[in-house]
Amino acid sequence: MRVTNTMMRNNSLLNMQKNKEAYNDYLMQYNTQKKIQRPSDNPTIAVRALKYRTTLVEIDQYLTNIKDATSWMDATETALRDVDKVLDNMIEYCTQAATGTVEADDRKDIVAQLRQYSHYIYEQDANQDYAGRYLFTGFRTDVPLLFDADQNNVTYTITENLVINDIKKYDYVYKQAEYDASKKAEDYAQEASEFATTHRILVSYENCDENNMTIRYKDADENEQVITPTIKKIEDNTVYNEHLHPGDNEVFFIPETGEIVFGDAIYEKIRGGSDLSVEYSKTDFKKSDIRPEHYFDCNTVDNGTGVTATYRKTTTQNINYQINFSQTLTVNTQACNCIGTDIRRTIDDITNLCNDLDIMEANLKTVEKRIDDTDEGDTETLANLNELKNQISTELSLQKTVLQKTISAAITTCQSQKEQLNVVLADHGSRYNRMTMTKNKLENQKIDTDEAKSDNEDANLGEAYVGFSEADLLYQATLQATSKILGQSLLNFI
Repeated sequence: MRVTNTMMRNNSLLNMQKNKEAYNDYLMQYNTQKKIQRPSDNPTIAVRALKYRTTLVEIDQYLTNIKDATSWMDATETALRDVDKVLDNMIEYCTQAATGTVEADDRKDIVAQLRQYSHYIYEQDANQDYAGRYLFTGFRTDVPLLFDADQNNVTYTITENLVINDIKKYDYVYKQAEYDASKKAEDYAQEASEFATTHRILVSYENCDENNMTIRYKDADENEQVITPTIKKIEDNTVYNEHLHPGDNEVFFIPETGEIVFGDAIYEKIRGGSDLSVEYSKTDFKKSDIRPEHYFDCNTVDNGTGVTATYRKTTTQNINYQINFSQTLTVNTQACNCIGTDIRRTIDDITNLCNDLDIMEANLKTVEKRIDDTDEGDTETLANLNELKNQISTELSLQKTVLQKTISAAITTCQSQKEQLNVVLADHGSRYNRMTMTKNKLENQKIDTDEAKSDNEDANLGEAYVGFSEADLLYQATLQATSKILGQSLLNFI
């Protein structure tokens, strides 16, 4: 085969170009510290680099989600543990109150202190927000747990599920001797106060609307039963605490106090059933009252515009964060699952009893004043008034006993609330631990992925420099050899 100068020149230029490309590749690796500059340089490295970078972006996003979730859950746990401490204080305080005196000043202190505990639990902790979002209100993070002002223009129809075992035996003072100038001592004796017992449960609100309530439950045969209780207003009582004194087959609903009172016979039917629920309405809400939509299924009607709204299934509003590949974590806790309305309603009950005691003591002072103002010679009037005084004193003693029992019951309520809260805290802690373990795993995975990404696309500077030096020597040698060959002409071969 004949080799011409043109062929040698072309081959020499081709080889020089290859050497220059290798020379340039090592130079770029050394300058940029990357193995390739464009995907076409090495498609395999390019594809792997994309996968590693995508994985790192996802890991960084998951770590950001975990950071946000951690802040949310830390704020939640702080509030819940604060509630737990307040409940401990309430239990200790109620224990002291139940075993101590219940004079007028003591009652004021009891009511004031319990009210402050209640305000702290519901207003400071349960209504707490984080970064402009309320912690315990489910999906409605922009709606506070409590009303921020008095409201009476929207009527709520509330469906509240009750626990049959929460229908408690309740002792109360029945009948009351009242002053009447025409009454004799024997008349006052017939009006003597006495202990009576009934079965009672409190709904979550007092000062409810006076329209009919509906009670539903399933009897022992799983048949649904519907009861429409009699509305008994306290102001309509003809006998003291008549609203707590139903007949055997009667059920009373007292809208002022939110009490449902069952007669003995109908209670026996209900106690063997299940799925007890009540439906009632409330329009008059005070500032810091709990908004019903966060706790119950309810319908609302704006009494001015007629606009209606429906709220359902409040206990399953889980806010989920994606914290890993195909893994989500619930970060929120709802107030209806951890902070019940029982505490507030128990304090309302104690307050009402203390108010009744204040009225009784005022009546006693009035009778004592009448006795002091009565002429000593008027023995019949004095005898009548002394009998009235005795009856009111007895009523006071009985009412103090009821108050002490109610305060003792408040201890049980607080303990039950603590048990419920501890269950929620345990669930919260398990989710938090899972999130912490996921965070640690992601951080390790990020380190491993960073190393793999570096191995895949980062150039080894030592190797790049050695390769660059070799390419430089080879290029220089090629230039020298080519210059010698291309320097010859045809005359040198003739």
